[in-house]
Amino acid sequence: MNKRYPLPHIRQRLLILVGLLFFYPYQSGSACTIGAFTAAVMSEGRAVLWKNRDVNNPDQAMKFLRGKRFAYITNVYAGETENAWAGINEAGFAIMNSNSYNLSGYSDGADDGNIMALALGTCATVDDFARLLDSFNIVGRETPANYGVFDNLGNVAIFEASHTYYTRCDVRADSLGFLLRANYSMSGGPSRLLGKNRYQRAMALCLPAKRENRLSIEFLIQTLARDLGQVDFDPYPLPFTRTLPPLPRGYLPTDTTISRATTRSVEIIVAPAPGASPASGMIWVLLGEPIASLPVPLWLSAETVPGAMDGKITAPLCDEAQKLTRYLYSDPNFPKAVNTFRLARWLEHIAPVESTIFATVREKEAQWGLSGPPPESARALTESICQLVLNTYQEFWKNIDLEMLPLALKSIVLPSPGTAGRLPAPGFTLYDPLGRRVTHKPKSAGIFFLYNGRTRQRLVVLKTI
Repeated sequence: MNKRYPLPHIRQRLLILVGLLFFYPYQSGSACTIGAFTAAVMSEGRAVLWKNRDVNNPDQAMKFLRGKRFAYITNVYAGETENAWAGINEAGFAIMNSNSYNLSGYSDGADDGNIMALALGTCATVDDFARLLDSFNIVGRETPANYGVFDNLGNVAIFEASHTYYTRCDVRADSLGFLLRANYSMSGGPSRLLGKNRYQRAMALCLPAKRENRLSIEFLIQTLARDLGQVDFDPYPLPFTRTLPPLPRGYLPTDTTISRATTRSVEIIVAPAPGASPASGMIWVLLGEPIASLPVPLWLSAETVPGAMDGKITAPLCDEAQKLTRYLYSDPNFPKAVNTFRLARWLEHIAPVESTIFATVREKEAQWGLSGPPPESARALTESICQLVLNTYQEFWKNIDLEMLPLALKSIVLPSPGTAGRLPAPGFTLYDPLGRRVTHKPKSAGIFFLYNGRTRQRLVVLKTI
């Protein structure tokens, strides 16, 4: 269970912490948190890669692409096709990464996005990827990085790759059965340990989950990827009802948390089950900050990505998450602090939806068996879940619009005919049953219809008394 600390203990630590969070010079930019898990420690019995992608560009999308040898699904910036940032190919090989800032050296060679696209298009095994890195040891790599990989043979590894050398960490050889990384490498130097708080917090969450056999896809998404805690500080359950000066009551800073204001997507890549077809590998994706988005499953066998995750310009699911993020970060004076009262309301709203998504996918994968999903089944399921997620956003906004109505309208009545009273607030319109807009106080009793002027949704039927 989560630890609880006396209030003076929390205040003493966090008054120092908050100051560091808002002014520490290396907290923005490209900085991710990742994990590689063997099949032995996951309740699903399948190897998993996890990545919280922290970058400045909020416009994230997914692509189905064809490489030199293999087709693959990958996370990209909206509109790009030359790079890959986390993905899986039809051979059952998967890759993701985090930048590493404590590995020395310099090179103007290929960057990490180019390397991962090449790996997804050509590698079938972890050893293939090692040979690919060997070739880049000669010409150099532009960006030092921790690469997490798995293959269909059960191998799982993290490669800590500098510009011209790398260290291979085989996860199955580690006693924990999983490895985590932030933005430094265990084989690197003692300085520039960026993201150390995120690494330590992730370990504090994963270690008890492993002991209690709770490591699962749901845990990685709902607990790990969305975490807003700090080392020795647990703000749960939400809403956080105390005050961390200088923040307003109920706000939490997110500069150094695992789920950050700059976390733009989450990828949970799941290996094929032992003995299953390599094409049965899949990836769970949350486009947008994880606290503001819902998981959608993608399978290689579908050979496509829904338009909701790969629009012509931006992905609609990512657009919705960005809109919700603006709602959650509600104080312009503290743009990287989340309003946990609003967040708790959102998480309560999506909880039954996510339970439905996870249960549906488990049921379908059990039906498909080791051969994996037929293409049409994979496409249909992902499309239906995308639509469910879009509907979930719309239902949430409808509820929020109702909460913002004037008090006189929340009681679902209008003022009596012939009496003074407020009409709907700006942004809302009132119509009578004949479709005529009502701009003054009603002259007679009757039924009226209240609309949201922005979304044009009918919110509620009002009746005068």
